[in-house]
Amino acid sequence: MASTEDDRQVRISKIAGRYLVFDIDDVTYIRRQHGICAVFTGTMPQNPTQNVFLGLPLELYAEDAKMLLDRKVAYIADDPLEHLTRLKSMDDETRKSYLQSIKTQRRTAQLVIDEAKAQSQARHKDKRKPKQPQPPVVVPTELPPASVDDAAAVEQEGGEEFLFESSSNKPVKTAPAPPQKPPVKEQLPAITPTTSNAMISTGTSNPDVENHTALPLYSYLNERGYFITPGLRFGGDFSVYPGDPFRYHAHYMANSYGWDEKIPMLDLVTSGRLGTAVKKSFLMGGQKPATDDSEAGELRAFCIEWAGM
Repeated sequence: MASTEDDRQVRISKIAGRYLVFDIDDVTYIRRQHGICAVFTGTMPQNPTQNVFLGLPLELYAEDAKMLLDRKVAYIADDPLEHLTRLKSMDDETRKSYLQSIKTQRRTAQLVIDEAKAQSQARHKDKRKPKQPQPPVVVPTELPPASVDDAAAVEQEGGEEFLFESSSNKPVKTAPAPPQKPPVKEQLPAITPTTSNAMISTGTSNPDVENHTALPLYSYLNERGYFITPGLRFGGDFSVYPGDPFRYHAHYMANSYGWDEKIPMLDLVTSGRLGTAVKKSFLMGGQKPATDDSEAGELRAFCIEWAGM
């Protein structure tokens, strides 16, 4: 993983035809700097059946992966092949280094747990009520006189010789030394590593990315500062936001068409009405194809709203 954002190279793992990002720093970087939200697909190990609050890895569109490659800020790695190759060729030194990195992560997790526990105990301590002060205990300054029965018992046990016998003549019993406890083995929490950066060095493999017809429209909107998410729930290819989806609602539902593709009038009417029903504008666009004399040309986009009858 790169140390600065200027020379950062996002690792995109291609697994079973899907483009996945496992590093949380890379996820934060592409969201803040490139406006790519994509979709979280991972579940928590503690609760693998839930499907509401998903986490790493982040699954990218093919358009996302292609756009990051074109901007030279990412590379695509064939993860299954790289892992198998690396595991077969790993020497003892590399193996020990990887295990040590895992142990370091576990120690870091333990420090975080201890800090959170200390903060929680401090909060609960402040909420506890102070204990009521106990009344003072009165200790008598003089001993009560001995009774006749006590004096008789002393005489039976040895009389004056027993009373005035020096205690230094008696053997002093010493407590046995406590047994030494064996050294406690360091107990560290178990962790689930999300990346293999410590095992696999930064690579430069770039498997081919299939070129989708929606890529021109996707890049066109992204370059103008729009955030794009899947648009299936609104009936389109994309949902288009004017800013981060955490702060804004989608303004458009977008579909991509070919330059010479015929669009049925029924599709325009239904998409326009559907967009109005969900309080969005229906956006459609397409790019002029490349010819022998020129590269791909301009891209045109239009918005449709259902105004009334």
